[in-house]
Amino acid sequence: INMDELLRIGLFDAAKTILEGRRGLSGADPKAELDSLYRRDSAFFVDYNFTGLLVQQNYARILQGPYGLVKRANNDAAELKFLDRMFDSAASLSDYAVVENEIRGGDQNWSLLPTASMMTVKTGYHAGGKTGGSLPGFPEFTVWLGKNSSKGKKQRILSELHHHMNFKISADSQQLRESYLPVFRERFLNYFLGSDRSDEANDAAISLMDDYGLSREDVMERLDEFKMDKSKGFSELDTKQKSAFTRRWNQGSHRSQALVAEELGLSKPKKSKAKRERDPHDLDAIDEDGDAASDESDSEDEAAELKKIQAKMGKKKGRR
Repeated sequence: INMDELLRIGLFDAAKTILEGRRGLSGADPKAELDSLYRRDSAFFVDYNFTGLLVQQNYARILQGPYGLVKRANNDAAELKFLDRMFDSAASLSDYAVVENEIRGGDQNWSLLPTASMMTVKTGYHAGGKTGGSLPGFPEFTVWLGKNSSKGKKQRILSELHHHMNFKISADSQQLRESYLPVFRERFLNYFLGSDRSDEANDAAISLMDDYGLSREDVMERLDEFKMDKSKGFSELDTKQKSAFTRRWNQGSHRSQALVAEELGLSKPKKSKAKRERDPHDLDAIDEDGDAASDESDSEDEAAELKKIQAKMGKKKGRR
């Protein structure tokens, strides 16, 4: 195997080499077949961080053309055989995902990297068949990165919603997502998009928000992130209606513990004075009394400050 030649090819060419499998090996001798196997295996290491993702993105494209031919032939036995081939491709890629998780998970077993390489080669072999396949056009870049970024964003938003509501509900994040958020979306949309779009409807919505510790951003911006269908959302509210609701929201005082703590910046843990003054060179030193006293003092200060702001809000509301 000419390693210099492999090093000169790019990521997309390496993925295409793996995906097309045994292409061009019809009637080849065993040495040529073995060289092709090693070449496809080595192609994975051109960029082992992304090659598997590109194989996952494009292996179905190898199968599309041949499946269309089998379907038009109206041969049930041939179609069943081709479906088995599709199943083998997907199963090989699933095995790759399991190995990849062991590599990049908690154990970080990097000795499995050659196994991950062979799983992608096996996926290309099943997708292309014994005679190899042909990838139409250029390999598509993986969409997994974008999907994973969206997943991280939604998990962060769900965590914030759970933090705001955990004083009122005992559900975990998954239960909140499945059981609470769809009901909240429907209730609030009924208030905002119903026939009665008066101040009374806004007051009813605000009362429900205060009961569960939700902020204006939680309702107007975050609930739509978990919409599973193409139904109407809060983004479709007209500017006049949004402005009326915002004015109504700003006129009241909202004393949710989580929201007040966020406004005051109390949710961030403070570093105790004892920890700051500890000798950095003495790794075994533990000042339990100092830490406990400092933590207790911080908690008392935060509680006092929280009571002050709640009292001020109560006075303002009383004057109105």
